[in-house]
Amino acid sequence: MSLLLSLHMERGEFSLNIDTALPTSGITAICGPSGSGKTTLLRCIAGLDIAPNGMVQFAGDDWQTERTILKPEQRGIGIVFQDAQLFPHLKVRGNLEYAFKRRFSEAGPSIEELCDWLEITQLLDRAIDNLSGGERKRVAIARALLRHPQLLLMDEPLTGLHDSAREQMVVILQRLARHLAIPILYVSHSFHEISRLADHVLLMESGQLIAEGDLITLSTRLDLPLSKQQGAGAVINAQLHGHDPEYQLSTLTIDTQHQLTIKQVSAESGQQLRLFVAARDVSIALEAPQQSSIMNILPCKIDTIEQATSPPSSAQVTIRLQLNEQYLLAHITRKSCDRLQLQQGQHVFAQIKTVALINEYGTAT
Repeated sequence: MSLLLSLHMERGEFSLNIDTALPTSGITAICGPSGSGKTTLLRCIAGLDIAPNGMVQFAGDDWQTERTILKPEQRGIGIVFQDAQLFPHLKVRGNLEYAFKRRFSEAGPSIEELCDWLEITQLLDRAIDNLSGGERKRVAIARALLRHPQLLLMDEPLTGLHDSAREQMVVILQRLARHLAIPILYVSHSFHEISRLADHVLLMESGQLIAEGDLITLSTRLDLPLSKQQGAGAVINAQLHGHDPEYQLSTLTIDTQHQLTIKQVSAESGQQLRLFVAARDVSIALEAPQQSSIMNILPCKIDTIEQATSPPSSAQVTIRLQLNEQYLLAHITRKSCDRLQLQQGQHVFAQIKTVALINEYGTAT
């Protein structure tokens, strides 16, 4: 089953043209710069905007066809906007009870369960005006889910939060997704957020769908804007090999030739984990350093070298490094690339300063 979309609309100089089928499980991120049409797409799915002669079908149910257009309340959708849009005259408990009384179905989490998952139990008797930005976001998510929707839409829900509150929210959303049996469409322009949360990714630009697929594949494609962002990097799969309790480290296996060491994590041997390696944290050596504080030095092959075409970024090149079936990205200076005489197909060593676990905690240098 999938979410089938065929949406085409004109609004002034903006055009939306989307034809795709999205999975109805896990988190699908809709990513792109401001003005790319992310929010418009979400509003069309929700029925808040209508694309003429468009088609929206969810799990076999027609939400919009040439003959039928269901109203937003008939689609059973939960929406979390950038602005929490809570009722200021009700306390937190009142906002949640209001949503629960208007739930679409009996099947779904209770108020107590969602308060526990979102860590807002202690806020139930708090006035809305006395909540922090992060607390408002969590209450808004709980309220949307208490309607027991069959699809949750989130429109840049972490906008406006400072770094520590944003990190806390990402961790809470990771945990929350494990409890939910409904798909989530998550709009964001932040690669950091989608690398931590998403399974499937839609990349949009100027109202057009420019790429779609799993996060691991798209993160290292040099023809896409993800690889050019300041926080660009590679998402890779690994398996926990074992722990070193003396030094509080864990060893992860990427494949038979490549292992990584990170800060010890609370996972069991054989468990599949997902990692993020920032391109700025990868340097390249022609020979394996014999004496270095960097523990993660991996043999690899240069797959592609891409140089930026316009200043000021022309001082930097992006290099895609092949680790058998997976890839790393490295951002290095053009001068370093020339000095080392790096070429496509060359065997080199990637020195990885930091590795971050996406679905656990853990970093190592």
